[in-house]
Amino acid sequence: MKLKIYPLVILLFFLSGCCLGKKAINHAPIKARGIINVSKETAESIGLQTEVAQRKKVNFQLGFNGIVKAIPNKTFFIASPVKGRLVNVYVEPNDQITKSKLLCEIASQDVAELQLNINEKLIDLEGKIEEARLELSLAESTFNREQELFNNGITAKKEFLEAENNYKISKANLAILERSKQSLEKLAEKRLSIVGSHLDENIKDSGVVEIVAPNNGIILTRLINPGEVVDENKVLFEVSDLSEVFLESHVYEKDLSEVSLGEEVTFTTEASPSDVFHGTLSYISERVASETRTVTVRAKIRNPRHKLKPEMFGTMFIHSPKKETVVVNKSAIQRVDNQDVIYVKTPYGFKEVKVKIGKETDSVIEILNGLKPNEAVVTSGSFWLKSELHND
Repeated sequence: MKLKIYPLVILLFFLSGCCLGKKAINHAPIKARGIINVSKETAESIGLQTEVAQRKKVNFQLGFNGIVKAIPNKTFFIASPVKGRLVNVYVEPNDQITKSKLLCEIASQDVAELQLNINEKLIDLEGKIEEARLELSLAESTFNREQELFNNGITAKKEFLEAENNYKISKANLAILERSKQSLEKLAEKRLSIVGSHLDENIKDSGVVEIVAPNNGIILTRLINPGEVVDENKVLFEVSDLSEVFLESHVYEKDLSEVSLGEEVTFTTEASPSDVFHGTLSYISERVASETRTVTVRAKIRNPRHKLKPEMFGTMFIHSPKKETVVVNKSAIQRVDNQDVIYVKTPYGFKEVKVKIGKETDSVIEILNGLKPNEAVVTSGSFWLKSELHND
């Protein structure tokens, strides 16, 4: 009886072992020639998902490191027009200023002497004008009297004509003196305006020079302090209009064909991560840097709230016009031996395929070659597939 049962037991044991082995094989990934076969249970556990590659019209962007620069023709230096001593400074670095705002005052001995000299000449002229007015008044009275007497036949024509001539000469002398005063005042104002002063009654003879802003901007640097003695042409302030700034970056030779003047540019910074600054690519250098093999590019970026500061770093994105091409989700791309790869679903499992990538957006990336439209690509779980295929 035992001999009859024994073969049956052996057969049952053999059959159960085969079943167990088959079950184990279904759970373990099978690797062969760059293809990995994943069981349904494993796929679910690693969250494996695929997406069909499609040919779409996409607005791509190229990302580069960028640095904010003040626009040269919107940056200017304010220098002292005279030698003197700083008596007042009214602005600090980072202050926003408007055109004609008073920035500081300088007491200058040279200007004081110029004002004194001008005032002396004006006082002298005013005295002569007053005398001329009195002479004119007297000549006018004499002329009126002689005219009446001449009309009544009481006086001779000679006396009438002499009185008339004196009246005209006195009138002309007064006009000449008044024009001389006006010319002197205009010349004085012009000379004093060059050094930032004027013929104001409140500052006569004081020699105070007012330094005002020639344009709108922000004080980048203040190079003086109250009480300091300055020479003529000493730089006092560096000012820049930062309502618009340059964004400078460097594009590799291989990417030059992908960028063109006039393309939209956006810029983000760690300082303002929620803000996106917009501009236009306005400059592409004609020279390639021999050391880095890059070309300098610049864009003008609008900066109305002055959040972008000169020398601030960030990421510059150059946006190309829409283009029809094969794209996949960026999560599908993995790197193996410095080569970009994706995992394509086949009837035999998931195959590792080398691809050449192109431009990208926030979510998708262009596949230049290695992938055909309508192929199913792994978008979630691709790292696990890479690890399994290359863990030996």
